Amino acid sequence: MSFRFYYAAPLPAMHHPFELPNDIFHHAVNVLRLRESHEIRLFDGVGNQAHAQLTQIEKKSAHAILTAIDAISVEPPLSITLAQCLSVGDKMDWTIEKAVELGVTRITPLFSAKSQIKLTPERATKKVEHWQRIIVAACAQCGRNVLPQLDAPQPLTRFLDTQKSQPSLKLMLHPNGAVPFKTLSTPSENQEITLLIGPEGGFDDKELAHAQVSAFTNTVLGPRVLRTESAGLAAIAALNAVWGDF
Repeated sequence: MSFRFYYAAPLPAMHHPFELPNDIFHHAVNVLRLRESHEIRLFDGVGNQAHAQLTQIEKKSAHAILTAIDAISVEPPLSITLAQCLSVGDKMDWTIEKAVELGVTRITPLFSAKSQIKLTPERATKKVEHWQRIIVAACAQCGRNVLPQLDAPQPLTRFLDTQKSQPSLKLMLHPNGAVPFKTLSTPSENQEITLLIGPEGGFDDKELAHAQVSAFTNTVLGPRVLRTESAGLAAIAALNAVWGDF
């Protein structure tokens, strides 16, 4: 079995020994107990993957050499932005992890009027760092070589203002949505998709009106009410099943 690790671009030169970064060394050698001659795979987050072989392992460091470059891409044909209102506990972590596995291109965390979580600037910075690690781990697990973009948390109102002039297909999931998801028109070629998901308490009336002014289509997946942590994932899966690579 060949384990995958994130190595920030650029990748090392082919056939030239290089020292593994501390985080890869710790995971590969101290956690997984890999030894010399074992093969690993490195992905750089911008689309490239390389095969490498461990050549020298010492107490606090290890060296490897690249043996091959892969040109295989598993990126989905759809460019989906998940605009997700913040959820409590580890729900946001779970949503981000699974969204990456499902092929989302960008994740935008949002504060809304009914959001139960509040973040100071310091906590927001730490949260972004934590979520970035989740994205890296999810990419390593699912085989993606491109890291989805993660935005800093921002107010929903500010996000909606930026969307007014965007040509993307803009969908807002709501239990009382006027447009059934299965009746949506096929997006134009290369059109980006923005998926807006509310918090545990839902959107308030002002937010619903603001989203409508910003040209979001108020849609519903089906007759059952989904939780905030599962609604976006269900929608991403549905989009990929209808127009993507599922």
